[in-house]
Amino acid sequence: MPSSRPRLLLVEDDPGSHKTLLRLLTRLGFDVLSAMTVEEGLSRLGDGPGFLVLDLMLPDGDGGTILEKVRTDGLPIRVVVTTGVCDPARMGAIAALRPDLVLSKPFDLDDLLRGLGLAP
Repeated sequence: MPSSRPRLLLVEDDPGSHKTLLRLLTRLGFDVLSAMTVEEGLSRLGDGPGFLVLDLMLPDGDGGTILEKVRTDGLPIRVVVTTGVCDPARMGAIAALRPDLVLSKPFDLDDLLRGLGLAP
């Protein structure tokens, strides 16, 4: 039976951060799909997430590839990018892909929730 919980795709390669976010987002009521690489993230888009928490620096490439796929295909996914990237040119390219929010790591959970549309 399909879950009535909102589906969220978490793409984060740091094991500690991934585990912590997975637990928190599950407790907040999400059905969390898990990915730690660009390849896994792209393949999980087919599972119909309505939300995406996306790291940019992944072991097999640039997480921006996933955001680009979401926007190019017109997928109805709310995207929060979480990153340690500081390069202005790189961040300008990400901004052009229209994420709903970009958070610099480390980030505040309340900011993440606002980005997901769950808090004022």
